[in-house]
Amino acid sequence: MGVFRIAAFQLKSRLPKMLFVIFGKSPLVVMLLLSTTGCRPPATREIAVIETFSAADDSGSGVASVRFVDVAESSGVSWIGRNGEEAGKFAILESFGTGCALADFDHDGRLDLFFAGGGQFGPDHEILPLPVGLYRQTASWSFEPVTSAAGLEPIRHYNHGTWTADTNEDGFSDLLITGWGGLQLFQNQGDGTFVDVTHASGIDDRAWSLAAGWADLNRDQIIDLYVGHYVDWSFDNDPVCIDPRIGKRNPCTPALFQGLPCSVYLGNGDGTYRDGSIEIGIHEIGKSLGVVIFDINDDLQPDLYVANDTLPNQLYLSQRSGRYREVGIEFGVAFGEDGKPDGSMGVDVGDLDGDGKPDLWVANYENESFAFYRNLGNGLFNHASRPFGIAAVGASAVGFGTVIVDANGDSFSDIFCANGHVWAPGSVRDRRQMPYLFVNDHGGRFRDVANVSGDYLSRRHLGRGVACGDIDFNGTPDLVVTHTNEPVSLLRNDTAIPNWLSVRLVGRTSPRSAIGATVTVTSGTRQQIGLVKGGGSYLSTSDYTMLFGLGMAAFVDELKVQWPAGGNTILKHVAAGQHLVVIEE
Repeated sequence: MGVFRIAAFQLKSRLPKMLFVIFGKSPLVVMLLLSTTGCRPPATREIAVIETFSAADDSGSGVASVRFVDVAESSGVSWIGRNGEEAGKFAILESFGTGCALADFDHDGRLDLFFAGGGQFGPDHEILPLPVGLYRQTASWSFEPVTSAAGLEPIRHYNHGTWTADTNEDGFSDLLITGWGGLQLFQNQGDGTFVDVTHASGIDDRAWSLAAGWADLNRDQIIDLYVGHYVDWSFDNDPVCIDPRIGKRNPCTPALFQGLPCSVYLGNGDGTYRDGSIEIGIHEIGKSLGVVIFDINDDLQPDLYVANDTLPNQLYLSQRSGRYREVGIEFGVAFGEDGKPDGSMGVDVGDLDGDGKPDLWVANYENESFAFYRNLGNGLFNHASRPFGIAAVGASAVGFGTVIVDANGDSFSDIFCANGHVWAPGSVRDRRQMPYLFVNDHGGRFRDVANVSGDYLSRRHLGRGVACGDIDFNGTPDLVVTHTNEPVSLLRNDTAIPNWLSVRLVGRTSPRSAIGATVTVTSGTRQQIGLVKGGGSYLSTSDYTMLFGLGMAAFVDELKVQWPAGGNTILKHVAAGQHLVVIEE
């Protein structure tokens, strides 16, 4: 496959010397149809290209060449996230499933897998956790379970989401788990084990949480945490909802429940956090199922987009004062194409039309178009799903995990989305649904090619979480997909990709995870942007490494990094087929 070079870097600031390898009790009966459940001065420096990794391909690219193969079973991964529906409670808690994370937890150069486990119900309405799962990649597409040895137990809550970042600047990915009843923060010890530091960190959050995202929100170069809360459901507030189509009980719509305010935890720099929601102005009520944190207006300050269920989506824009202003309606990203709130779940950001500006993408509930909010610049977006062909698939799917990814390496962003309904077993039709793979026709229209892109994509699933990363280190983006009460899938990308470039950033003045950074890659007249994002997708964390498809371009004329702390790094004439680690000066 190629070679890699070992390079030693002495990192100043807060980083140590390290070796880097380039590589209810009285229920109310309700009759309804279910709707949604759904700094220092900037500096510029040129550095040398580190190594070439050959990935020749003479087959070209295109729609017909996109192919994913599910290799979970042969890779030794057999995880199932469960929702407890066998107890017959019909709780809205059962609807949301579990997520996954891709990260190199042991820093051996291979991506590992983490899965939330979900939960179950006791005979007296007890809400009980199920264990989580950590799989270490020991060789290409070979994993072994190491959960117990890693110390990722006990799990205290019914768990949903998995959110990773290097929270203490030691070079190892730490892990936050969201769920009903509280959060858990596990700190990576760097020796293959984790320690539960939830209470010691001061993150005392008992509300029902699904979405979360790490980023330096107050620009003090210390990583912070956004936690999105859902609704005020509990078994003390659990109406009985009858689906009139079948005359049977189903989980209730979230419209019957009150939304909850979000929380922001600001890092103090010593491993502890304080509640900074009021301090920075992010505390509005929502029904949050997704969040993505990135720089929307190129001002080197992180902004937050929140996907809400049955409430307007929110966009928190950073201000020079250090506070945030909610501008979702003003920017045109709060509502669906009919001017009403959607049931929004998964969310991502990327350049979908190829104009160099970050666009927003949201997976929604059935009878609502999945939303492509096209960035027109100057704080203006428009709902462009219909003119770009996305609405052509109809509106029968309930979308959850989703990622913007260049699946065929032609330098234009494609979209994958895992779908699956929230109905209880025995409902009017199959809960399992077809996934979407929208391939981008060079910034023009999108076409769903899932049914011709491999066996997994041509079958129905009860899809939930999605994470993306180059699992086998060959320059193609692979996918991890979770399902409710069904085994997870590892989708190896067997597409023939001509040329690519992999870029991972390491912050020094900026937080080490470099969340909020932007990478601009220019090849001839073609320019791409890559964003290091906090949050994203649904209940899941993708690898922070950016993978650029270059089409037939054999090299990049210029690669520019804009760091969150304000500096720039520029690389010139970068050959394709490389895994680069770029370290902030």
